Amino acid sequence: MTYDFNSILPQSSDAKHGIATYIQYKLAQIWPNLYGLSLLTLGQTTTLTPETIWYPSYHIHGQLNTNNPILYNAMSISKQQACCFLIESFPFQECSFDRIVYIYDDFITKDQFEQLLRSCWKTLDDSGKIIMLLPNKLGWWSLIDNLSLRYRNTFLMQKLNRILTQHLFRISHYERVLYFPPKLMNNMSLRSNRILEFLGLFFVPFLGGYHLIEIEKNLCAPITVAPLKKKYILQSELSKSSWNRKHSS
Repeated sequence: MTYDFNSILPQSSDAKHGIATYIQYKLAQIWPNLYGLSLLTLGQTTTLTPETIWYPSYHIHGQLNTNNPILYNAMSISKQQACCFLIESFPFQECSFDRIVYIYDDFITKDQFEQLLRSCWKTLDDSGKIIMLLPNKLGWWSLIDNLSLRYRNTFLMQKLNRILTQHLFRISHYERVLYFPPKLMNNMSLRSNRILEFLGLFFVPFLGGYHLIEIEKNLCAPITVAPLKKKYILQSELSKSSWNRKHSS
């Protein structure tokens, strides 16, 4: 299992079950509708976004590229515009999108992921939000298909939270999803997958295959104050007490 959604999802585009339908259901739970809002989707999101529920005012899908120069409005997919551009240089004005969805691309390294966060911060509106679906380093079902790729470009939640904070984002919603192997979930209906996910959350809450997070934009960097050591505080109090005794005598 290489965390490539092209290999996870069923080949039939009109399949009414499986992981694609379940992810659409989870996204629609977080954002019930996007009426009147602008939407930018990134990565492998073409078949995963609930377009028939969201109805954004306009929708652009971005194919992320690490080598080729920017190509804007390269093609049209149904009612949405699609374009190919570099990770570190989005061809949009600052604060031009209300919502961004990023579904993990397996060719993007962790360093490139941080570049992606910087670009998303510039492109996102000040009150905007981002949904990200990222592979969990503790996801146990990845061992079934490909043990050698288990630790490639995956994330621990503690480290992911630190990266997001460094790039001026805060987490507003978090859960783990896809607790069972794709071959099983793709043969199940939405109702059956919801039951499977409930069982996975109940028995192995930390071992879901993916992190599903919603993040918001911080306009200012957080101010961190180094905590004072107890030894320093104790010495300071002792020096003050000795000074008071000296002058009182």
